[in-house]
Amino acid sequence: MSLSLARCVEAVARILEGCGPLEPVRLCMSARDVQAEVCADGPAASQSMARLAAATGSETSGRAGGRDEGVLTADLEDDLVLVAAVDPPRRRTALGPRATSTSAAAGLLRTLALWTAALDQKLLSDVQLWVEDHGEDFTVRLLAMAQCEDELDRVAAAAGTGLGGVRTWRTDSGLDGRGSLPCGRTVHLAIVCIP
Repeated sequence: MSLSLARCVEAVARILEGCGPLEPVRLCMSARDVQAEVCADGPAASQSMARLAAATGSETSGRAGGRDEGVLTADLEDDLVLVAAVDPPRRRTALGPRATSTSAAAGLLRTLALWTAALDQKLLSDVQLWVEDHGEDFTVRLLAMAQCEDELDRVAAAAGTGLGGVRTWRTDSGLDGRGSLPCGRTVHLAIVCIP
């Protein structure tokens, strides 16, 4: 889509590069904001939140569900807002050493920024890019909206720009699909019809 989404992805990559090691992070990025969830609890979560705060020049405030980690809100460049909080892992990651890293997440975001810069800004105006670090690998998902049923295929084609082997299928809410970036990374697509 959009140069705006690409700028957001680049900004988050820079933050991750400046943080040092974090616990796995779940990201939701749009042209206007970034939601980040640190997938940890206890001292590891607190340390990751402190590193995020230092990298963004912000402070955590309040408490997240009674936990000590709080919520971090930071104004970034180009009127972009980052909101970060702690969300304990939803599922147990693979036993053994973690296969992902914060630096690998930043590198992935740089690859995704190149791809998102080529997407159609007008057709994909409310797109969201989700990147989740599971500890053993990353999941990448692009969520786009279509204004009517007739636009689904056109929006899906636009969302698949730059991806190889794109396949889509109908769902109750629109279209789901997947394709691959030139580096081989799978991107999951969800096109939702919002009449």
